[in-house]
Amino acid sequence: MEKIIKKRVFIIFFAFMISFSVYIGQKNTTNEKREIGDAVQVTALPISGKTVILDAGHGTPDQRR
Repeated sequence: MEKIIKKRVFIIFFAFMISFSVYIGQKNTTNEKREIGDAVQVTALPISGKTVILDAGHGTPDQRR
């Protein structure tokens, strides 16, 4: 019985430490103030500065009327 309790405490502690590590790893490490939901550029794409239009293709094509 005591072995099961020790195992349960270890699992809870381990899950807490993983959660805490993820929280600390995701904190803002720069001096900028950011709000939740702000977009952050993480990579520079070779098409930066260009406009990309994605068409889902629903309805009639644009050239036909």
